[in-house]
Amino acid sequence: MIHFLRGTAQMTGRASYGIALCLLLLAALLRIHDLANLPLGFTEDEIINIRLVDNVRQGDIYVFYPGEDGGREGIYHVLVAFATSFVGEGTIGFRILSVWLGMLSIALIYSLGRHLFNPIVAVVAMGLVTVNMSSILLSRVVSSDATVLFLVSANLLALARSLPVYRRARVVTSNVLSFAALGALLGISIYLHPSSLYIVLGTLLYIGQLLYMRSAMFRQAGSYTGFAILLMLILSMPYLISSINLPHFSGLQRALAEYDSNIVESALAGLQGIARAGDIDPRHNLPGRPLVDVFCALFMATGLIICAQRRHRPRFMLMLLLFIAALPAALVVENSPDFFRMSVIMPFLAIFTGFGVYSLLRLPLFRDLVFRRLAIVAVLALLALNALWTWQDLFADWRHHEEVMPLVNGDLGQIAHYLDGVGNAMPSVFCNPAWHLKQPEPALNNTDKTLLMMNRRDYIYHEADCRHSLLLSNGGERQLIVFFDEQAREEAHPYFQEWLAHGKALTRRLPRKAIIELETRQLLAERAGVLTTTAPLSYAPEVAEPMPLAPPIRFGDNLTFLGYEPNVARVFEPSQVVEVITYWRAEGELPPDLTLFTHILSDPITNFSNSDVIYVNPELLRGRDVFIQVTAVPIPELARPGTYFVSIGAYRQNTLDQPRLTVLRDDLPLGDRLFLYEIELLPPAAAWSGS
Repeated sequence: MIHFLRGTAQMTGRASYGIALCLLLLAALLRIHDLANLPLGFTEDEIINIRLVDNVRQGDIYVFYPGEDGGREGIYHVLVAFATSFVGEGTIGFRILSVWLGMLSIALIYSLGRHLFNPIVAVVAMGLVTVNMSSILLSRVVSSDATVLFLVSANLLALARSLPVYRRARVVTSNVLSFAALGALLGISIYLHPSSLYIVLGTLLYIGQLLYMRSAMFRQAGSYTGFAILLMLILSMPYLISSINLPHFSGLQRALAEYDSNIVESALAGLQGIARAGDIDPRHNLPGRPLVDVFCALFMATGLIICAQRRHRPRFMLMLLLFIAALPAALVVENSPDFFRMSVIMPFLAIFTGFGVYSLLRLPLFRDLVFRRLAIVAVLALLALNALWTWQDLFADWRHHEEVMPLVNGDLGQIAHYLDGVGNAMPSVFCNPAWHLKQPEPALNNTDKTLLMMNRRDYIYHEADCRHSLLLSNGGERQLIVFFDEQAREEAHPYFQEWLAHGKALTRRLPRKAIIELETRQLLAERAGVLTTTAPLSYAPEVAEPMPLAPPIRFGDNLTFLGYEPNVARVFEPSQVVEVITYWRAEGELPPDLTLFTHILSDPITNFSNSDVIYVNPELLRGRDVFIQVTAVPIPELARPGTYFVSIGAYRQNTLDQPRLTVLRDDLPLGDRLFLYEIELLPPAAAWSGS
């Protein structure tokens, strides 16, 4: 596999391709394994990016999106929207672009190492990135940070293939496609991440160095280089114009803002993070784990020193100049070390490590076959140990780290994963107090976040404010009630707590009491029978003689009133709240703007106090769905003592003139409201005795 020719360690092309293929398979395993659930959910920053992807789908495409946390380049969100249009959404769909970019980056680093140096350097550099934990995590995030490793590797390879990197002239002529690719990559990269500005700067420095050295080969490619720079300027012009119009959100402004911190301390902390105390941010790393192990760090330092010694050669100068240009983007950050920001120098570090190993193999000691084999075994063992180290830290320690779960909304991710597995086998009710807020909100609610994390696009669910309503799907058949957190479960009205007590809290890999499995078919049937005999009501007096009726009573638009809870307080004093508990059933599709009203009347006509509200999403209700609602109607402070009537009904809130739903008797209209019972209002001092 590795042999010596004229005192130089060499590897055959067939062997290097075979090893590269094995490393790509290993990289795919580490990046795709359990992609849907590691991490379990999305961070708040990722959720912002996902919402911007939705903006792209609606046609709102910008060079960069302003925000309170700074601007965000917009092309990344266009790419994610394009990718999810093929593979779907959810934790897999939104992350798959990062996986693809991570895999392409590894292949590009191999090509770069092989083109600049030799297959040994290429294979070692590829192996380092393959098993590097921060690179794997970057392949699992919904962030433009995932593009940096690809952009740097692609720009380096385009530079190496376009501009002269060898002392001797190449036999092949300059390829215009290589220069076109170089110009396009430099121009497009600034639309993806501000770190690319440093790569553009390094490229210009390298071109300037070639001009200064008056390289004969560069003079041959001078016109092509001008073409590449012109193409870069043309492509970057919209970004430059947008930066002038919105300077506070431009990539350059955000990059310069990092220099407000202590540059020396940030740089030293970043350098220490490579082999000592690593990134402590759980979103980027297992807190404290270094970027690479000690042995790789030694090889890395060796390769860097050798490159510095041979800086007069173009290929070494290429690596050094762009590495130095990219260092500020990696080290001068607010919370250094930041491994996601250090991805801009990861290709350089990988090539330096490969060259360090190659330099070791060139020592006279390893010309002996035995020592050569021992060196190969040692390198393979180092790769295997790094793979095992990463596997343990990523798939065991980092997954269950106590700081990771809150940052990635892990509780919601557990719920989403469970619902993905259950599918539509059972109906589910999401307890979402904000279901009626249709306009885009600054922050997503728990329902929206959970749906983002689910990989099923055909999932059927209901929504209700479980504090004031209990929705029983399909006539009380077995269902799931999702509370999202324990506090939401405790805030449910005491009347509903009795119903929920008949359910079973699911605990397997779920937050405590987040999901309750409930079946109330028999209980609901018994309760409906009791309401029929103990909760009489009457039509409105203007349409029929007051006479007791037994529920159920049908309304128009597929709504049925099943009855009310008679065992409630009926004597009150001013400033108190009247709670009216009503039962309703959907007979089919309901109007999406349906609203229930509960009126307290001083006489059959005069509205004394009212509450118009519905606590379930009527748009998601289906035939035979039953919901119980507790409506609170406040009594004015200056209310006069006397007897008052409780009246209920329904109307369409967003329809012209807000028409009420008609009460039906034998399919014939009979008014638009029902009268339930009377309440008595006493003076404040006498209310306690009347109770």
